[in-house]
Amino acid sequence: MSVSPIPKAYRFLFTTFEPLLATSGAINAFFFPTTLLSSTVPSVPYSPVLSPLFTQMTGAWLMLAFHDFVTLRSDDFKDDMRVWRHTLAASAVSDVFYTASLIQSMGPAWFFNPLRWDVMNAIAVFTTVTPFIGKLCFLAGVGLPKIGAVRKRDGKKTE
Repeated sequence: MSVSPIPKAYRFLFTTFEPLLATSGAINAFFFPTTLLSSTVPSVPYSPVLSPLFTQMTGAWLMLAFHDFVTLRSDDFKDDMRVWRHTLAASAVSDVFYTASLIQSMGPAWFFNPLRWDVMNAIAVFTTVTPFIGKLCFLAGVGLPKIGAVRKRDGKKTE
């Protein structure tokens, strides 16, 4: 049995912690949109005309949860660094925009000052920024084994 190139901390963060967060977000977006809206964008009152946006958000979060929980755990991909990098890079793009939405909603002075947060702000920031920083670390190679030739193409090793 070979040792996995994916460290246990990353494996836990992206195959357990984050898919649970994404699933929780999807449940909130679909079944409790008023609560989600008031906790992330309190300046915007809920209106039923916003319902399609919450349905879209539900689908996006469920897609992230699926890739984290299913794709990254599958026997074919659980140790494949390329699949992990591609999956986490796509997820990081989503995180950039979700984090930007929190900054827009809270305002930069509020977002970057934890002393001003209430419990809901803290939860929103923590559950968004922690996995995002983990993805950036993974994509930067922090804590990952150094691998020389990563694949062969037409019989030639490539770096």
